[in-house]
Formats: sequence, structure tokens, C-alpha cells
Amino acid sequence: MEVLTTGIPTLDDAIGGGLLEDSNLLIVYDTYSYGWALAFEVLRNRMKLGDFGVILDSVMPLSHLKMELNVINFDVEKEGKEGNLAIMDLFSSFYGITYPDLDFVYTDTSIDSSTFLPKYTGMYRRILSEKILDRRPIGVDSTIDGLAFLLGEEAFVRVFQNIIALKEKARVTEDRKRPLNILLLNKGRASESLMAWISLYSQYVIEFSSSSSGVERMFIRKSPLPDFAPREEGYSFSIRKGRIKLEEP
Repeated sequence: MEVLTTGIPTLDDAIGGGLLEDSNLLIVYDTYSYGWALAFEVLRNRMKLGDFGVILDSVMPLSHLKMELNVINFDVEKEGKEGNLAIMDLFSSFYGITYPDLDFVYTDTSIDSSTFLPKYTGMYRRILSEKILDRRPIGVDSTIDGLAFLLGEEAFVRVFQNIIALKEKARVTEDRKRPLNILLLNKGRASESLMAWISLYSQYVIEFSSSSSGVERMFIRKSPLPDFAPREEGYSFSIRKGRIKLEEP
């Protein structure tokens, strides 16, 4: 399988060279961390290389998502209107909100916990045929704990296993560029059991620890690449004037 760059040289080196296609990258962070922003920086970099972004939003309405991403100057609406990304807006779907003037925001207000999987896959298939076409999908799941809250943890784990199985079937039966998937998980909102399940299905695991100084520690917990060499002291991570800084301490 091809190893793809994140567009962040320090991150590529830290995980052993890059991200394997069709892999899952789990980013774990705490309540005051900005570690989640790393996912959107990778997403932006991969879109610049011609990939198509898919944001799975289960925790906030679109206006809040747009404001959150201002911290790294990521303009969701601009990228959506230019045909670079789509949003699977599960939060709005569950709460009956639609955005008829924004064709890159996909909702289904009939969705509920009992019909989630077929309606989720139907929504994704629509994006695949209408927007992604022959490009590589880069998905950001914002967030795993948010979706587990909407569905219930046990039901969510079963759904997640089904999605993993569907991905495996697609790998065998479909001739198209394989995706990258970035999963965000706030450990303050998740049980140890949920973290253990999602870590099992993630080939890469990165964990952030926030501090009052604004400079966080980033640790690579897991990578499948043979050149991966864990660093006990981790890396320093911060955001300054809309730009991410990732450095060796």
C-alpha cells in the first residue's frame, strides 16, 4: 500500500514516513487541547494535493464548526463551495436542521439510532457519486465520542465494526483510490472501553496533553510502519497566529 504524506514533515518523520492509504489515524486529546486541529491541517494539506475532504460532524452545528476552525484559518464554506470538501452533518440531521443553500452540506433529518447505518452509508454514497468521483477521500470524524453519545456507546461500537467491514469489502470489490480516515476523540467525553475499541481499529494513534502555557505535548502511541521510532519525550505542539507549530522538544 502507498504511504502518503501528511504535508507536515515533522509529523511524517514522527510516524515513520507518512500515512498508509486506507488506514485510520486516531487523535486523542483532552478538554483544553487544540490537538484536534492537527486533523484539519492534514486535511487541508491533502486537499491541496488533489484529494477530497469529507468532514463527519456529530458534535456541533455548522456555524460553530466554522468558528472553531478559524483558529487555523480553515474556511469550511470556501472549500465546500470550491468543490474541495463535503460535510456529512449528522448533528444537524439528528436535530432537524438543513442548509438548502449549501450543496456541500449533506443532511438526512429522518436519521435516528435505529436507521443510522443504512442512512449513513446512503449519504456517503451520494457524496461519492456527486462530489468525490475519482479523487481520494480524506475523512475527518469530528468526533468519535460525539457519535457515540448520539447512538449510545455499545450501539456505536457495533456500527463502527460494520463500517470497518464495509471498508474491507470495498477494498476487495471497488477499483478506486483508497481513503485516509482521521478520527478525533476527546478522552474527557469517552469511556476507557470506547478508547480501547477505537484504538484497536486505528493503525496510528496520536495523543495530546494540554498545558496552561498553550504549548502541548504530542506523543505517537502507535504506527504500523517499520521506520517508526517512539520518542519518550514526545513533540511540542502549538498554534500561533493561525499556524500550527510541531517541533522536537
